[in-house]
This record gives sequence, C-alpha cells and structure tokens, in this order.
Amino acid sequence: MLRLSRRQLLKTTAISTALAATPQSVLAASREKLTIPPLMEAKRGRPIILNMEETGYKLDGSHSVSVWGFNGNYLGPTIRIKSGSFAKLNYHNNLPQSIALSIQGLQASGELFGGAAKVLKKGESWAPIIPIDQPASTCWYRSATLANSAYQTYRGIVGMWLIEDDQSLKSQLPHKYGVDDIPLILQDMEFNGDGLQLFKQNQPHFVGTRLLVNGQEAPYLDVPRGWVRLRLLNASLARAYDLRLDNEQDMLLIARDLGFLPQGKAINSLILAPGERAEVLVNLSEGQGVSLISGVKRGFFDKIKNVFSSNNDFADNTVLELRPLGEISAFSKKMNESFNTDASAMLASKITQERTFELDVTNGLINKQRFDPRRVDVSAKVGTVERWIINSSLPVGFTIQGAKFVIESQDDVNVDVSELAWKDTVWVKKKVQILVKFEQPSSNTHPFLFGSSNLMLADMGCLGIMLVQ
Repeated sequence: MLRLSRRQLLKTTAISTALAATPQSVLAASREKLTIPPLMEAKRGRPIILNMEETGYKLDGSHSVSVWGFNGNYLGPTIRIKSGSFAKLNYHNNLPQSIALSIQGLQASGELFGGAAKVLKKGESWAPIIPIDQPASTCWYRSATLANSAYQTYRGIVGMWLIEDDQSLKSQLPHKYGVDDIPLILQDMEFNGDGLQLFKQNQPHFVGTRLLVNGQEAPYLDVPRGWVRLRLLNASLARAYDLRLDNEQDMLLIARDLGFLPQGKAINSLILAPGERAEVLVNLSEGQGVSLISGVKRGFFDKIKNVFSSNNDFADNTVLELRPLGEISAFSKKMNESFNTDASAMLASKITQERTFELDVTNGLINKQRFDPRRVDVSAKVGTVERWIINSSLPVGFTIQGAKFVIESQDDVNVDVSELAWKDTVWVKKKVQILVKFEQPSSNTHPFLFGSSNLMLADMGCLGIMLVQ
C-alpha cells in the first residue's frame, strides 16, 4: 500500500490538479525538441578525439547539474565509419576517476578492443588505431571499469558507433543522420528535487522512473514524410524495454546488434535488453504524428495515477514523438529491401564445443562462481563455432565481447531463419541457445569478457573471462 506524508499528499494533489486542468495538446506542445548527438566521421585518417570530462546539463529539464560526457557534452558523439577503414581514436581522461572503455559490438583483437584491461587514470590518454572489418552495424561505447561500470555509464559515459558498408550505403534505407536516420539512446534515471542523479551502488538492479532519450524526457522530432529509421540503443543499467508505437502501427525491424536481417520483418513490439541495439523503420507517409513508447499506451488518468505511484513505472513512458512534415502522399512507398547476410549459414556450422552457463541473477553468479581476474572461464580457438546454452533464474541480458552469435532457440523454440541476424547481446527470459563464432584473438593480458549485460550485476561479478587464440 502506498503511504504519503501530508507534504507529499499536498504536493501530488497539486500536481495532479494542474495536470487535469492542462489540455493534452498543451502537454504535447511543451515537449522539447530531440537533441541529436554530434556526428564524428572517421574519414581520410581524421582522428576521433574523445575527451571524457565533467560538464553541466539539465537532465530534468530545469536544473543544471554536474554530469559526465565527452567533449563538453552530456553523452558522447556518434562515431560513423565505413568498414574497410581504420579508426584513429584518441581518448583522454579528464574525469576524477580511473576509467576503462569498451566498444560493444566491435570485432577487433583484445589488445585493440580496450575494455576492462585498458584502464586510463586521471590525465592519461590512449590512441589506438583499429581496423574496421565487419558488416554494417550499430555498436556503442561505454564504461567497462571493473566494479564501477554501472555508475560511470549512468553518469554519461555512453555513445553510439555506426559502421557502414557498401550494402548499407547503396540501399534505399533512410540515411540522413539526424533527419530520417535517428540515433536514440535510452536511459532510465532517478533525480532528487535539485535535478541530481540518484544512484546506489552494490545492488543487483537499478530502475529509474524517468525515461530519457539522448538525455531528454519525452521529446519530439520533426521528420520528413515517408520512412524514418530509428537506431535504438538500450543504455539503461538493468531495465529492458518493451517498445511499440502508440497508434498500434507496425514497425519494420531491419537489423539487430551486428547486422541486417535477410529482409525487414513487420513487428508490433520489440523487447530490448540492456546493451542491446536494433534498427526499425516507421512509415510516416500518411496520418498524423506517432509516439514511440515503452510498455502500453496510457490514458490521461493513467498519467495522473503515476504521480502517486511508488513502483518502478515511468512517470511518462513516451520515448519520442515523431511529427511528420510535408504533404500526405496518396502513394505510400513500400520498403521491400532485402539484405545479404551470412548469419543463417551458422545453422550448418560444425560445432566444436557445447557449453552451459547458469546465471544466478539474485546473487550475481555464473555457474555458481563470481568473477575472478585470475581465472580463465572460456578458452576458444579462432575460426571455430561453439554452442552456448544460457539458463537464467530470472530474466536478464547476456552479452559477449569480441565475438558474435546467432540465436538458435529461445525457451526451446527455434528461431525462424528469416529472423536470424548477427548479435552480441540477448535477452534471456529463461533459456537461450546461441551459436558463437570466434574470429578475433585475445590474450591473458587483454582478454574478452562475457556475462550479464545488466551492469549492476556485472559490477557484482556476474562476468567471465574468455581467451580466444
């Protein structure tokens, strides 16, 4: 039962009364325009400079508070590069803490990958040159500091990596960054009355009641009529999202973490685990605006009810309102794009080994063990394929560095070939069976990690070390 003090009762009553007196059109009109992270393209040997530092930002829309980010901004820039190129990175740590960075989804050797093994102390720099050799994909970078990745990521050490290839560039997909090709970084947070982020370490979970996208709550974006491409990243620490359009219109799922599906698949909703990415197309050729939401559509009184709620529901479950501009077309362009992908070939691969992992979500354990930097949990060989069976006591995200996989089955139901795409992160409801392909080497000094994509659990030790040689 929810108990309110007299002060809380007066405050929430005043808020709900004000909401009741405010027309829905006015509430929508009060939304802020979506901020698009700056785009940094790695072209012609141009270095990508990433200064990690504190800055000021209004997370709650009202109070300027200290946050973390890159190059003077909350969150990091979107890095875009073509496969076959070299990424010249220049990291510099101006933060008050030591930090390690991971580019999740990057297919590179352990030495170049960075991750927990490459810690930058305050004032230190690192300038790796990384060959990019993988299909078009949406990756992301975040803190990978052992036992502190959740806090540092939550503070703002997050950004997107977009890898393009000839196929993606020559396709008919929307590709104008920030116009019809939109990066969306989802986070859930909690603030105090002064707008400061609230966070408690050493807990297995964290869920906030404020839903932010690119650092804003329930913004809008004017977009051209036609198809709009949304690149979705769940950068929350522990929360999974159930995403859909508020008018019940289908979306077209075209890509998962590390590559395209064979062809777009019409979906009504999309589950996105922590650390997971997906690309969807929304048809705005006709009709009014539409909102991407998490969970089910709410009525007006549902929104008032959440003012009083003490559970983990969002105060506003709107991710983004899309407002189409231009004349409605009498002819809606169909999107029948198909993509070349070798993901389905994994089903016929020779399996060199089968492994089973039992995730204890309550205690943060894998196979009844906590992370130990002196213990190697998986030894694999470059060029091989393994079957991993992942069982979990409770729903949780699972992720792997430096390798890629396809989902063979979920809860003992085989995945249809038409839905296969390369991935590195998966939502484990109860049981997932994946086929893992190892193409990049790692070492004792620069190993890959695997385990929970819930960063709170990862910081508790729900991780393992993987050597690929």
